[in-house]
Amino acid sequence: MIKIIIRILRIADELSQRLKLSYLFSFLDAIFSMFSLGALFLFLSNWERQGQYTSRLLFQVIRLLVFGIVGKAISQYLVYRLQSTAGYEVVAKERMNVGDHLKRVSMGYFYEHDLGDITASVTSDLNFMEQYSMHMMDKIVTGFLATVTISFFVVTFNWKIGLIFIAGVAISMMVYHKLQIQSVIASKKEQAAQRDAIAATLEYIQGISVVKSFHMHEKHLDGMEQIFTKSEQASSEPIKVFTPLYGVYSMIFRTAACLIVLSASYLVLGNDMDYASFAVIVCAAFTIFTPLETLGQLTQLIRRMDESLNRVEELKTAKEIDQDGKKIELSKFDITFENVEFSYDEKTPLIQNVSFQIPEHTMTAIVGPSGGGKTTITRLLARFWDVQKGSIRIGGRDVRDFTSESLLSYISMVFQNVYLFQDTIENNIKFGNPDATREEVIKAAKKACCHEFILELSNGYDTMIGEAGSTLSGGERQRISIARAILKDAPIVLLDEATASVDPENEVEIQRAIDALVKDKTLIVIAHRISTIKNANQIIVINEGKVAQCGKHKELLKEKGVYQTYWNIRKKADNWHV
Repeated sequence: MIKIIIRILRIADELSQRLKLSYLFSFLDAIFSMFSLGALFLFLSNWERQGQYTSRLLFQVIRLLVFGIVGKAISQYLVYRLQSTAGYEVVAKERMNVGDHLKRVSMGYFYEHDLGDITASVTSDLNFMEQYSMHMMDKIVTGFLATVTISFFVVTFNWKIGLIFIAGVAISMMVYHKLQIQSVIASKKEQAAQRDAIAATLEYIQGISVVKSFHMHEKHLDGMEQIFTKSEQASSEPIKVFTPLYGVYSMIFRTAACLIVLSASYLVLGNDMDYASFAVIVCAAFTIFTPLETLGQLTQLIRRMDESLNRVEELKTAKEIDQDGKKIELSKFDITFENVEFSYDEKTPLIQNVSFQIPEHTMTAIVGPSGGGKTTITRLLARFWDVQKGSIRIGGRDVRDFTSESLLSYISMVFQNVYLFQDTIENNIKFGNPDATREEVIKAAKKACCHEFILELSNGYDTMIGEAGSTLSGGERQRISIARAILKDAPIVLLDEATASVDPENEVEIQRAIDALVKDKTLIVIAHRISTIKNANQIIVINEGKVAQCGKHKELLKEKGVYQTYWNIRKKADNWHV
């Protein structure tokens, strides 16, 4: 419990002082709530001694009540002012911290971890923290302080009654500890089931077109129903554990309150306690345990908050790929792979002892069978992952010496599967250069052969496109991606089968756009098209993760190796017509 408070205050950072001040006023609020009991004791003790009340006594009682009411109102107002937006501010900053960290994490992290888990952490967990962290913290801190203060006053007021109160607190804390342990055990299944449900929902939404096209929605929904049923059952497990234990926890306070009243009755009958003290103790008996009862009600919130903090912390501590990187200025952009080895799981070799050189301002085509490691090679250059052995250098500098931001500033990438954001056409193109003007965006769009179709859209460059560019055709998305790369104007360009899945008309437009993009660049292209391959300055043939051949088109054809076989297959495929 104390650990959670420390963790949240650490996340709050500069807001922590503001939160600590709010807890002070929450504590004062609890103290001011006791003024009514003080007023009651003052009135009854004077009445008992004098047998009557005076206007002076009434004035003192009213003054004490008013002071308590006003003090409580001011304290509550200040608590609200200090805490009302704190949760949103803290979590907004935490979201930015998580996002900033994830952009420096290896792409391998996202392949190794379930998308549903990551999504749950950055949405559900952070939303939960946003809504409940401040309320929970306030109740824990003020409840603890109030319990300590009440213990002091009760023991001072009457040590015999104080011992009963302290005994009740001690026994309740033992039950509370048991309550926490059981809640944590039961919640593990609940959290796993919830994440499975999120992952299943994401998969269903992302694959809805495939599900419909194969008329599998009923079968798919049956599978989802099983997952949701499991989630429902797992979610009820903590409640089954919590309810009986919380019943015992609450019963301790009721029993202690009854014992306090009985003890006070015994003391007053034995003339060991005056009636004023008796009245105050009876009134207070069923309220002095309120802070601890509230703490018990928060058990499940505290448990879930701890788990949410753990999962968010897991994202924030994911190993950064460029922890020791520097911002490096380059004047040359030749590329060298030297004895590079890499595997995704460190067990099954994918890239094996790959070595080659790419002079700057030249075009290199990488070809070979699917699954041979062509795309992985380009992504190793962009340092989506780090190599296990060997080195990759740009301009003589190892890519591991760079920060990700510094390295990627020299590289433009156009992939076969283009991702566009749910934003305007202009902002999607400006992703290559956020500071670009509208004129520069239009110039890049013209070079990418997409200016004309953009003008035909409802709002031109201000047209909002659907998520992942769903409102555009594949060829249109590809050309916008190329416009984005043209606007970035990086000296190294990576093209990963950019024309592999478009129709002939779009291919012509895309090829023109690529010609504008790669002028005076160091170009690496993964391609299947014959026209693209044979014009390359150098062709590297990758087969089973190794460099099988390297040279120019005519040279490789004469060698009668993997490339010749590959070339003949491609020629036959390109000669097919429907």
